[in-house]
Amino acid sequence: MPEKMEPELTLEQLRALPSVEQDFDTPEGAVLCLEDACRRKNIESACACKNFMIEGTVELLNVDPKLARDPELRKKKAMFSERAFRKEITEAWPDLKGVESFFIDRQVYTDGIEVVVQIRRSPDGTFTKLNHLVAKTHSGWRVLNLISDNDLD
Repeated sequence: MPEKMEPELTLEQLRALPSVEQDFDTPEGAVLCLEDACRRKNIESACACKNFMIEGTVELLNVDPKLARDPELRKKKAMFSERAFRKEITEAWPDLKGVESFFIDRQVYTDGIEVVVQIRRSPDGTFTKLNHLVAKTHSGWRVLNLISDNDLD
């Protein structure tokens, strides 16, 4: 889903954006925590940066709101989401060595869930735009999944 692009801001402008702490106090900080876990290839830390129950519930809501009301179905969806994430990430850890992260926008997706728009600059100079869904939980912000620009409309 990430797409290569040319950012509207120059690299100098991107680097001048406010810095973000790597913590769970902000949606952007939670994304940085997930990136750090991936750099360290630590699957348990990566999973701790996510909330599979909320992620699965949002996916069910997008299919059929009635399905999202079923607690058993929500549990199963969360389990499948976590299993798929663990498999996908450990089979092909993202190469984030030398990648710079910039956060250019944040918008409300739904109650308690925000979309964080990130620009990543790879060491080869290419830029990638990502739209992260991030949820506010009792233990701070947690990353859900990526969504496309079309899902934002």
